[in-house]
Amino acid sequence: MDQPLTQPADGHGPADPAAGEAPPLDVRVRRTRDRLREAVLRLASERPVEEIAVADLVREARVNRTTFYKHADSPATVLEQVLYEELDRVRAVWITDLAARLPVHEIWARSSGVLLDHLERHDALYTVGLVGHRSAVLHHLMVEHFTASVSTLLEGNPEAVPGQDGPLAWRVEAASRFIAHGEAGIVEAWLSLPAPRDRQLFVSAATALLPSWLIPPSR
Repeated sequence: MDQPLTQPADGHGPADPAAGEAPPLDVRVRRTRDRLREAVLRLASERPVEEIAVADLVREARVNRTTFYKHADSPATVLEQVLYEELDRVRAVWITDLAARLPVHEIWARSSGVLLDHLERHDALYTVGLVGHRSAVLHHLMVEHFTASVSTLLEGNPEAVPGQDGPLAWRVEAASRFIAHGEAGIVEAWLSLPAPRDRQLFVSAATALLPSWLIPPSR
């Protein structure tokens, strides 16, 4: 039986590992999943995912529509899953560096480098989607990923969260989304430059534009 792509509980990322591991995929299901993922990456490199119809994707992936709906409910769902799995590797670097208690500016620089690897690997997709058409799907995915990463940092360093009004959880959420939208803006500005783009320019901007309250005093 075909098995669906792993779906997040909240619609923003992979399913919670605490909910239990998914059973291993058989060869046929894995092949179908890989075809869909490869196809959506090709198509989204040509036009924004919002313009990709299910008919376009199943034709490109060489699967039938019934099989597609056993895996996902839209081309955007397939694309989000593929990209979010890669972006989770950016967060893994972030979390590892947090555990090592590296300075925040160093954490930001290192994770920016991993993010740039991802952006360059899918350069056409992001250029078409974010720069050419302001894709709401890609923008939302970026913001949600950055928000979750910054929240992880602030929840482990609550004294850094600015302001006194309102509960801490709300202030963490507000601060995380504030920074996440700014980081997404840096991504879009960097992608708008002609290739080949200067990676250090991105890292310098991301580091320099961090709010001062996020960077603790040097130890």
